[in-house]
Amino acid sequence: MNTRIHSPSRRRFLRTLVAGAGGYAMGSLAIHPEETIGQSIPRYLGGVSMESRWEAAASALVNWQITFLKMLLDKDGREKLFQYTKEQSPALAASNKRLADHLGFTGNDAQSAASIIPAMLTILYGPKQKYELVEATVERARVTCLECAFWNNVQATHIVEDLCYVNCQYYWDGFTNAINPRLISTLVKSRPLYDSVCEWVIDLKA
Repeated sequence: MNTRIHSPSRRRFLRTLVAGAGGYAMGSLAIHPEETIGQSIPRYLGGVSMESRWEAAASALVNWQITFLKMLLDKDGREKLFQYTKEQSPALAASNKRLADHLGFTGNDAQSAASIIPAMLTILYGPKQKYELVEATVERARVTCLECAFWNNVQATHIVEDLCYVNCQYYWDGFTNAINPRLISTLVKSRPLYDSVCEWVIDLKA
């Protein structure tokens, strides 16, 4: 049995309620125009520093990368993941080299490469990414990663599989080659191999 009441008084009440809601909304427009028309977007953004925006965007990229690589690992296994990384990392590095060129990062010797690559990775991974240039000459450079957003995220999410050793190795190989085919990058220390830091040596072949 349908017990809903369809009376003129009920319909009149609903019309009054709707009209009242509309009137309240219009009144809000008049009272708080900067909030209701959309002018609050710049105001909200104005309260967020550029470094905080940078960190949020970089964190989203890192999270996406880790989620994607973990999905490949679970679905296809380590060998397929390593093969994918070997194929894709140099191409990614080459595209990052084009971005570095656009940003005005110039130089094609060992010292330049040891500065350009960490600078690009810091742009991509955020302000918490930290590097130290230990040795820097035209022929040889050594750079240490003191803080890595990717590694820290992997540890925080308790992923025990190695998602970054091969990824870093092929990325640095691809980037140094894109800067100068005569450059050779060697990963000499790595956190996944139980070192306290990651470290690369870049040599310029004669």
